[in-house]
Amino acid sequence: MDDRSLRFGLMGSPNFGWLRPEIKELEKDGLQPRLGFGYGVMMDYKFTDSPNYLFSTGANITTNGGGLIEPWETVITETDTAFRFLGKNDRTYRLQYVNVPLLLKMRTGDVGYMSYFGAIGFDASFRTRARVNNTYTWLGNSALQPDDEEDMDLNSNINFMRLALNITLGAEYNLTGNTNIYAGLGIHNGFTNMFNNKGGSNILKPASDGTPELDSSGNVIVSQRKDAKTMYISLDIGVFF
Repeated sequence: MDDRSLRFGLMGSPNFGWLRPEIKELEKDGLQPRLGFGYGVMMDYKFTDSPNYLFSTGANITTNGGGLIEPWETVITETDTAFRFLGKNDRTYRLQYVNVPLLLKMRTGDVGYMSYFGAIGFDASFRTRARVNNTYTWLGNSALQPDDEEDMDLNSNINFMRLALNITLGAEYNLTGNTNIYAGLGIHNGFTNMFNNKGGSNILKPASDGTPELDSSGNVIVSQRKDAKTMYISLDIGVFF
């Protein structure tokens, strides 16, 4: 078993992510998953005399996301005339974070060239980029209806920090000396809202068909703050040196 007090490694991490709505106004069309990827450095620190208990951390850049559907209103002005369009917006989010895992790792002794581990703790993630694709379904039909949009900047509406529960199980294989191949399967369960409190973060109240509900004056009804959590499963592959 590698008994060093401190060791470093490099890792890559493809992931399978989705968004979990926490309010009834947000709709999820099936799972709407998104494939992502992460890469970075990892570090294990042996904080007791026993080599079986480690503090595991590091830093990696991770992309993930998913899809949500919400009621939508758009107003377009042509030659001093305002045209209002009501419908639904099927939004695909692409989020990028710098992620810092903070984990307690518990590992077995060597079994031949192998050792096995389980780790539990938290992800502290910091948003670096947020983009969205908008796919509209409008009521009625008009040549002026807004077209779908791709790769729109959404940084102003996404929280800067994300916290998540991280549970990872895996194994290491000793190649030679202190060089170990690392593989793990991680579940990253977000528990902070991905949306912030800035303008545009409140959702419209949906009618029975999912389009905006109108009040007696014909105005859309603004409902509560949007609330959804980011989730993903990662396959972590790396090398400790």
